[in-house]
Amino acid sequence: MARWGLRWKSLLVLVLAGLIASIIALTMGWYVVVEGRQYSAQAYSENYTELNYQKILTPMSRELALARRFAELSSLQNWFKNPNDEQLKALAMRDAKGFKSSFENGAIFFVSDKSLAYYYYDEQLPLDGEPRYYIDESQQENKWYVLTRQQTEPYHINVDLNEYLHKAKIWINVMVRDGDEFLGIAGTGFELGRFIEAFASSPQPGVQPFVVNADNLKIEAHSNTDLVSLDGIAGNDKDQTLYQLVDDPASLAALKTTIYQAKQSEKVETVNVRIGKQAYILSFRYMPELNWLVATSVNLDEVRLLNTDLIMGGGVVFALLLAIVLVLFGFAVDRLVLQPLRQLQLSAKAISQGSYEVRLPIKYDDEIGDLSRTFNIMAQQVESHTAELEERVKARTQELEQSNAQIQAANRKIGDSIDYASLIQRAILPDRQLQQFLGEHHSVVWRPRDIVGGDFYVFHNNDQGCLLGIVDCAGHGVPGALMTMLMRAAIDKAINELGIADPAKLLYAIDQTVRSMLHEENTVNQVATNADVGLVFIRQAGDQLRFSGAKIALYASDGESVEKYAPSRRALGDRKQGEYENIDLPLSGRTYYMTTDGYLDQAGGDKMFGFGNKRFERLLLENAQRPLQQQTARFAEALEEYMGDLPQRDDITLLSFRFEPLTSEEGK
Repeated sequence: MARWGLRWKSLLVLVLAGLIASIIALTMGWYVVVEGRQYSAQAYSENYTELNYQKILTPMSRELALARRFAELSSLQNWFKNPNDEQLKALAMRDAKGFKSSFENGAIFFVSDKSLAYYYYDEQLPLDGEPRYYIDESQQENKWYVLTRQQTEPYHINVDLNEYLHKAKIWINVMVRDGDEFLGIAGTGFELGRFIEAFASSPQPGVQPFVVNADNLKIEAHSNTDLVSLDGIAGNDKDQTLYQLVDDPASLAALKTTIYQAKQSEKVETVNVRIGKQAYILSFRYMPELNWLVATSVNLDEVRLLNTDLIMGGGVVFALLLAIVLVLFGFAVDRLVLQPLRQLQLSAKAISQGSYEVRLPIKYDDEIGDLSRTFNIMAQQVESHTAELEERVKARTQELEQSNAQIQAANRKIGDSIDYASLIQRAILPDRQLQQFLGEHHSVVWRPRDIVGGDFYVFHNNDQGCLLGIVDCAGHGVPGALMTMLMRAAIDKAINELGIADPAKLLYAIDQTVRSMLHEENTVNQVATNADVGLVFIRQAGDQLRFSGAKIALYASDGESVEKYAPSRRALGDRKQGEYENIDLPLSGRTYYMTTDGYLDQAGGDKMFGFGNKRFERLLLENAQRPLQQQTARFAEALEEYMGDLPQRDDITLLSFRFEPLTSEEGK
């Protein structure tokens, strides 16, 4: 006897359900919904476009005719030729007052090219003869006037927001000429809000009338003001054109063809396009008088133009029949498929919870029965393999615990070594000597990025005076800390040989020592051994200091200005040897600062840029007259605020010193 498998049982049910649903859907809905909707939507779009064309043409033609007659007034032309003649102005204002009431909204404007005075009056602004403002051709807001003056056409219509009047209107700009001589511009303006409310309001969901400029395809009127170009003739590259709203290549090509045909004909042209994932019908009627395309868009997914009573009745019948079919189908699927699968699900869940002894009953001689037998075999194998795996995991866990203990012990040794290295590095810093000899005349911010770092500062003194300096070795962490030991040794050697009075010679000597210590070419190529150094010598008697730097500048501020004394552009140990020179500077009345690039390069702020020299110099200027300890606290606070949640990028050292108090009150 042939076996009816699960595949054939399911297929039979699906074929019967699909056949019934397809016959009903195709018979009752296909032609009415698809063809009827397309035909009615296209007819509605074309008729509505033609209606809007007539609604716009009549008032706009009237306003344009009035504006052109106003621009041809001899009194207005004579005044524009002599804008300072009060009698000519009075005659022109009298005629303008007669025209003002004829325009819609009572809006009228005019500009003389000689005086560049802009006159505007409407229902709220009476005609008093006073200009609203004077046009400055260098301003972006007045670009419309410059471009309009260059037009060869007798008039121009555009949508623009007047920044001075705070009015968004549809402006009719008419050239005032005497023969070939350009005298100025005159015209009127529609209230954009009223125009959109009267024209661009959607008559029903899914239908949207709008107006497009026929030259640049920018939208001039639309109920969605975000799509309207408000820069007029001045243009704005950010304004979307009609083409930019269509991202489907086939739809875009069809749209361009239809717009071209509309501009050549005197009837409505229609095209089907896709905008995003939705289907639209667009109709266009060209208005040559205004160089506008009057358009209507119909969203086929939203519009409701058909009588849906018949469709709804058929839909109700179809829904009832479909519900009956689905109930029968659901009962069959539950009986034949879902119940066995539910048992399989419960058994699999039991195995996942550790009950490996579970087994499935075999009721059917089909795929479900084969699946149950296979499941039982699998459960038996899982039970066996799990027991074996648990033994292996137990043994492997013991090995991992031993390895983990060894790794933790090694990490503790490394951490202890680094902590001890930090103590050693801090021990070489001359904090005690600085406090003993300089006291309140100095302040230091020292913040290594890691436990140890590549920055340090030095201090030496003798009968001649004292030497202050900061050093930024290449790298940070342990490599940077090792470099600080090497640089400290090189500095001490140079001071023992040359003394402390000539910082430039000290830099040369330190550079030679570093190069002699790391002389092998392969080491130089593989390891960064350079260092930025700034040194200042302050004589015991006198009122001057001597500075020399290798990529570390010296800043000075008296509270009113900030001076930056540039260092050599070459670091010590660089590929090419630098040239280092001394700079003698006055000591009294100024606060001096040296900092490594870790402070200046720290990222932060809204744009994640480095702190930078300009921001650093402003910080020095604001705090130069405060006590040095307050300055140090403010420098650290400013850096923390700028960093925010970002990590510190490099080691930071900032040394400040001042040997005579400023005349202004401390702590200001």
